[in-house]
Amino acid sequence: MRKRFNACILPIIFLVCCPLVFPNFQTQMKLPEEEQVRKTLERFKKGIEQGDIEIGEKITTEEFYPFFKGFYDSLAKIYSQYNASFPMEIGHLKILNDGRAKVELYINPARNLFIFTLKKEGRQWKICHNEGIRFPLYSIPDLPYKEIYEIPVDKRKFMIAETELNFMTRVYFYLKKRLGQEHADNFFLDGPGYKVAMDAWLPFIEGAAQFAFYFVIIESNFYGSKCEVIQSDFDKAEVYCPQLAALEVLKRGHAVPKFRYEEYTNLLRTIMEHRAKHCGLDIEMSFEDTTCRIKITRPEGQENKTY
Repeated sequence: MRKRFNACILPIIFLVCCPLVFPNFQTQMKLPEEEQVRKTLERFKKGIEQGDIEIGEKITTEEFYPFFKGFYDSLAKIYSQYNASFPMEIGHLKILNDGRAKVELYINPARNLFIFTLKKEGRQWKICHNEGIRFPLYSIPDLPYKEIYEIPVDKRKFMIAETELNFMTRVYFYLKKRLGQEHADNFFLDGPGYKVAMDAWLPFIEGAAQFAFYFVIIESNFYGSKCEVIQSDFDKAEVYCPQLAALEVLKRGHAVPKFRYEEYTNLLRTIMEHRAKHCGLDIEMSFEDTTCRIKITRPEGQENKTY
């Protein structure tokens, strides 16, 4: 009888006492899933305003925290230092069929867009991924779908730069591992084809000027690099890129494997030297952060013939 009594009374005691010991227990149990997600995001906001680094770890999954830490800590440092309110607006929120939650979040005075992914661990929703991109389709649109969403030009160019660098990275490290660095470098050398394309697209400009203008036109239109030709004539030209798209992708990206900065700039220098050689030119390149400066010259005494 005593065992039966204990079996009946213990669950009742647990349900009565839990709200007293854990004040949020009952609330958390009753809240709809979407509201529980919002609670996690409110903790995210409060932690940043209070400069509470520990909250960042508590609301993030263990595997994602190393990637999220820098982002969270930098926000917490800035807003807590100035005792400022952290602007945060929750946009579209959806619990997916696979159990994850996707949230459209606008933060900072500039309303920077982030898409947070959360998953439930036990009774708590935790951040497991975040991105700064999305196409604004929130449900299946009316069919037939003919008026296709047009990606803004700047984003489209960045996507192309990102896709190309990611492909280049995978190929480079695959070849380097199996055949060595020289073979990996050589795979990307395209001097003869570059020369043919340059002559085709810029038939009325020659020498160093032709190389400079072809480079900036391709970089700007394909990838969105910020470029300017500072000096240009037949014998010499100079290009300055305040922001080279590939270096910006490298800085912002989290691809695995990933080039180290020196690895990529050395490879790019090798590629550009090969192109310049096949155009009868010499080239010097210097890099700092995401900027690039290029000096192109014709060797002294060279005939006016580059093919």
